[in-house]
Amino acid sequence: MTHPQTPELGLIPPEPPRWGPGRLLRMATGVREDLLDHVPSERARYTSMGGVVVGTAMMAMLSMAAALYFIFGGFQPFIVFAVPVWGMFILSLDRWLMSSTVSRNGRMMTKLLPRLALSIALGVIVAEPLLLGIYHTAIEEKVAKDRQQELVSRESDLRTCNPIPGTAAASGPEARDPRCAELRLAVGGKSPEALVIQQQTLSQQAVDLKKIVDADAKAYAELQRKSRLECNGTDTPETTGKPGVGINCVRLRNEADQYRRDHKIDQNAAKLTELNNKIAALTGQVGDSRISYSDALNAEIRKDLDEVRQRQGAVGLLERFRALDELVAANTYVLVTLWAIRIFFILVDALPVILKALSGRAAYDRILELWVTQQEGVQAKRADEETDKHARYGDVVRRRTETWLRGNLDLVEEESRIQRAHVEERRDELIESMEKHLMNIAIGPAGQGWSGHSRVLDADNAPHAHNAGNADNDETAEFRPGASGWERR
Repeated sequence: MTHPQTPELGLIPPEPPRWGPGRLLRMATGVREDLLDHVPSERARYTSMGGVVVGTAMMAMLSMAAALYFIFGGFQPFIVFAVPVWGMFILSLDRWLMSSTVSRNGRMMTKLLPRLALSIALGVIVAEPLLLGIYHTAIEEKVAKDRQQELVSRESDLRTCNPIPGTAAASGPEARDPRCAELRLAVGGKSPEALVIQQQTLSQQAVDLKKIVDADAKAYAELQRKSRLECNGTDTPETTGKPGVGINCVRLRNEADQYRRDHKIDQNAAKLTELNNKIAALTGQVGDSRISYSDALNAEIRKDLDEVRQRQGAVGLLERFRALDELVAANTYVLVTLWAIRIFFILVDALPVILKALSGRAAYDRILELWVTQQEGVQAKRADEETDKHARYGDVVRRRTETWLRGNLDLVEEESRIQRAHVEERRDELIESMEKHLMNIAIGPAGQGWSGHSRVLDADNAPHAHNAGNADNDETAEFRPGASGWERR
């Protein structure tokens, strides 16, 4: 197998690895196989470290699966995708921690402590769901008992705050407690309260009437006793002692009869009997009404308790943590075992960083340091070369620009010289034309064949006229002084 070319690191010839489980485990540590070829004895150590990293990732996946299962109260399809993502994240993080723990220049502790703290924090996160799984049975039992106790307490409070009207509990202080304001139930059906009030009213009337009937019956019996004693001739301080129906006997009998009529003893006795009959009938009605009301009340209480059960739902993550805390607070043994298992999971999750720190700087680390140093030097040289190349390119561009500017300046100067030459040429032609004109004027008509006006050459046409050999051949060209020099007329 071909490997990237590395610097000269030693006299030991490289020993390329073979593909297999060991190499896959070493990939989890972030080790470079091309550098490890120079120290094959390090492969076993990094293979073991890779196994630890993969093990912590698997434990993190198990923890996430347990947490999601507890949160959603059962298996959900997305857990199949979420758990591997979490495992790859933990694997990548541990891989980074493994590959970046060893430092140069004696600064290992400076880099180790933050990474160890991060690893411990992740260990705490990973350990908690696993603890819930370990104490799953005890937590489920605790939660079930707490929920059942909540239902029992709720039912007791509802019955206390919603007593059956007409009973002793309805008039007790517990039913008037302020906390019962939120526990009142709207019970349908006919309330027995009106019947109970009517029954109580009739009962009180019957009691009052019975007192009157008893008092009248007692007084009437006394009057009858006196009349019997008098009629029988019984000698008492209240009688005459003469037997027979005498005046006193008749009088006492009349008094007794008159008392019976005046106090309506017969009517009151009948009325009392009627009241007792009504009370007995109302008692049956109240009983039936109480049974009906009790059934309606029980139905409302069951409905309220069903809502509580529905609200409780599946056992959630926070409820499990609360139950676990209560178990720990109630049992010292659970507290000790809980912390022992928690510390174990935290140490296992932090084990990759701890192993890397305990291993120190081995041969591979020194070779890696040398390779990094050489790569830094190579990169520095490449950076210098790039800087020089850019500097040389800048010089070329600058010189090219200067050359272009100089060429343009030369062109400008050349055009300026040509323009000056043209101006001088035209000036010489103009001077020559003026000289000829002045000469013609000096010679006069006799020398030119005067025709009434002077014919002269235009300064611009002077060369053409000169090449023709005679300036006078152009009969139409006439030059005269003007505001800007000689003008053609």
